[in-house]
Amino acid sequence: MVQSTKGDYLNSAQQKKLPVSAYFGYGAGQVGGQILRDTPALILPIYMTTVLGLDPAIGALVILIAKIWVVIADPIAGVISDKTNTRWGRRRPFILAGGLIAAVSFLMLFFVPDIKDQALFIYMAAIYLLLNTGYSMFSVPYLTMASEMSDDANERTTILSFRNAALAVGLLIGGALAPEIISRAIQDYGQTAQQAYEWMALVVGSVIMLSTLWVFFGTRGARGTPADEITLPLLEQIKTAWANKPFVTLITANIVQYISAGIGYAGGLFFFAYAMGFGAQSFSVIAIWIVVICFSSIAAMPILVWAAKRWGKMPVYKWCLFLYAICIQFYWLADKDSMWIVWLIAGGIGFLNGGFILMSFSVLTDTINYDRIKSGISREGALSSVYSAVDKVGNALGSAVFLVFLSFIGFVESTDGSMAPQSDSVNTWIAFAYILVPAILHLSSILVLNRYKLEDYKKQPK
Repeated sequence: MVQSTKGDYLNSAQQKKLPVSAYFGYGAGQVGGQILRDTPALILPIYMTTVLGLDPAIGALVILIAKIWVVIADPIAGVISDKTNTRWGRRRPFILAGGLIAAVSFLMLFFVPDIKDQALFIYMAAIYLLLNTGYSMFSVPYLTMASEMSDDANERTTILSFRNAALAVGLLIGGALAPEIISRAIQDYGQTAQQAYEWMALVVGSVIMLSTLWVFFGTRGARGTPADEITLPLLEQIKTAWANKPFVTLITANIVQYISAGIGYAGGLFFFAYAMGFGAQSFSVIAIWIVVICFSSIAAMPILVWAAKRWGKMPVYKWCLFLYAICIQFYWLADKDSMWIVWLIAGGIGFLNGGFILMSFSVLTDTINYDRIKSGISREGALSSVYSAVDKVGNALGSAVFLVFLSFIGFVESTDGSMAPQSDSVNTWIAFAYILVPAILHLSSILVLNRYKLEDYKKQPK
């Protein structure tokens, strides 16, 4: 198990450090990437059920269709970028094209034509599929770049700390600003719910475009590895990923965590609106909640980087998961008159969530970089694509499970953006799904991570 990066086989004291501008350039891409990952997960479920009037189970199907396609799209994006050589590198052209496609699709997702029933379902499924295709083109090469920019394990952790800080900024924009725009457009400017979502899409979609351009131009001087002449077919590369025991252990734990995250994203607005009784004010509440999470996460980065160097990445990873599961149980003590508890929980979530995300990606780069050293083949894109697909599919499964659960317990949808009254039992079950289930899943993932031993992979024959 990797307990310390001192003397690590991945360390290279001779490598020249990257300029800080390259750290910022790489990190900037995660602003748009995080919006594409989180904003639809947070807002799309409640938009489909309270504005478009779709049954929650139909909304779940919209999400699942797009994410099942990701299982194919992510590996394809990884393999193609592995084999590509251009004057801009092998990753950056895909990052640019994919980010712009995803940004336009994001706009179309909320600028919905006046259609109903089956036509509405087909439109939403098709646009969300297109968005996720662009997101695959963007996210897989983007994730892979981190393992190529440096041979120094500590510097990769630093690079990823900038990514995590940008992650918090992306969440701040896509998770806090987006619902606040919707709330203000309705309450202060008298817009309809549909118009409010359209204004949100224009603002947030523009940020995605700017973020895409920044990462493309901001990383133009960063180191990259050329496409390797030794390549493997897609299925063979997936088999290679499966044969990498530490990698399989890592993504198995991650899919459990991402299902939990999907439940959290899809359930956030429902929890505050119904279980805590904020109704339409839930958009403003969750905006403040996410602001607290973001600033806590940003402040945590230097502490977490230090902790990883002091105690090792995996111990910090596990402790963050454990404490997160404990932290969110304090929601049971919170209500409208004790919001200070909610803000304290949000601070804890920001610190701990930032911790296990940073450690997860940093351990991933160690595993991928060693695979390249051990095999002599550049297949980072294939491995990263599997990891990226696990992220997206896990989140989608979590969202879909939550929406199907809403349909099962008798949730009442609406078409005017209002929060239709729900029964007491529905509100209680929403709280149960939002608080207890994610905690159980996070704790379960620790049991999986206990099997992560890099030595197992090092002992494989050359």
